[in-house]
Amino acid sequence: MTLLTEVMERPLDPGYAEAAARRRAAEAEGTVRRRSPGTWVGIVVVAMSCGLATAAASQQLRVPQPSVSAARSVLERQITDRNEQVGALSAAAEDLSREIVDLQRSALETQDPGLLDLIRRDSLRNGTDAVRGPGLVVSLTDGGGGLVGEPDASSMVRDVDLQTVVNALWDAGAEAISIDDQRLTSRSSIRNAGMAVLVNLMPLTGPTYVVRAVGDSDAMQTGLARSGLPGYLQVLGSTYGIRSSTVAQSQLELPGAGAQPLQHAQPVGSEP
Repeated sequence: MTLLTEVMERPLDPGYAEAAARRRAAEAEGTVRRRSPGTWVGIVVVAMSCGLATAAASQQLRVPQPSVSAARSVLERQITDRNEQVGALSAAAEDLSREIVDLQRSALETQDPGLLDLIRRDSLRNGTDAVRGPGLVVSLTDGGGGLVGEPDASSMVRDVDLQTVVNALWDAGAEAISIDDQRLTSRSSIRNAGMAVLVNLMPLTGPTYVVRAVGDSDAMQTGLARSGLPGYLQVLGSTYGIRSSTVAQSQLELPGAGAQPLQHAQPVGSEP
């Protein structure tokens, strides 16, 4: 309590109070020393020197160092090379998958046509094969279109926005869905990695994301109208400037996702 009382009653440091008292006494006697013009010039020069030194140091910090630029260039080249390798391997995997399908079809056409038809229907349902038919196209575009200046993170399409659209389309009766030509399967993921949206671990370019859904377009439109999606899209537009559109199409073609990794197998006719 003594310390609190001291602070409340005498907030000024004793030394500062004494110096202030001496200055007031000197002003009363008219003996206050005034700074000469040379002193003011010196103060201005020192202040300008400090400001220039600070500005130069800040500019130097912002200039990329040669070693950092070189390392960045190496990383960019490596990323480009790896992406090209992934693309080539993916294309090779698709070719091999098509070859397996052709061999499977030729083997089962005469031996077990019923099993071949079952495999074909399953391939359409699980996203392995490409599908074609009528459906809906739902597009989401970042606020501002991603064309002017640095993008505002709050106005960009996020993974949860695409997830909401996809779930609403499944509920409305969609039979197959893709996002920017990435076919969705039971193992697909839609998530953010920093500022990018990943679908099936593949980054999407934006600023417009196109969701295509194959199915009965009239039934899906009715289902979407009865869901909460229209209100959700309206909030995205009014709050974040994210534009959206829903268009019915008489013919859509969705790519296949290729053969999916086998998680469980059981011989035909065996007990579960």
